[in-house]
Amino acid sequence: MGMLKNLLQGNLAIHQEMINKFLKKLIEESNTLNKLNISITEGLLNLTAEILAGLGTSINVKVALSINSLTFNRHNRLVEFQVNGPVLISLQGIEIRARLGINLDPDPAGQTGAPSGLVNALQYLEIKEDKITVNFNKIPGFNQLLQKKLGFLLNYLEINKIELIEEMLIVHPSMKL
Repeated sequence: MGMLKNLLQGNLAIHQEMINKFLKKLIEESNTLNKLNISITEGLLNLTAEILAGLGTSINVKVALSINSLTFNRHNRLVEFQVNGPVLISLQGIEIRARLGINLDPDPAGQTGAPSGLVNALQYLEIKEDKITVNFNKIPGFNQLLQKKLGFLLNYLEINKIELIEEMLIVHPSMKL
């Protein structure tokens, strides 16, 4: 009920620790993503990931993002992030700065041998060179989490704006009855 009280009083402040707990739970069964962590600074969301590429080989990825656009209503829950600067990829002492684009072969047969955790993540992520779009409706457990916290109000929740301030994500919700 605490979350509902905060919602009715105005904006909802979500600390980065809560987001990181959700991300940890999201990837706990992944055999590809070992770590996924965010830190929030003024206007930026800094994402760090450790991807397991093979026996004892991990790739560390760092990217800084800002919110570009937002659609969050009962039908669509999308956030588009702008990539700020190059993506930093570290592999066994080699640092690569690059633009990142990922295309998932729509044919499941074409995905044979690809890490299943990465394929699953790409079901809700669209990664272009300068934009990353997250479709929250496709993230396993996200709608159930919202339903658990908000109940029937989930059908009426819209988010008008999201702000990134030091260690906090500030959500500006509205209820459309």
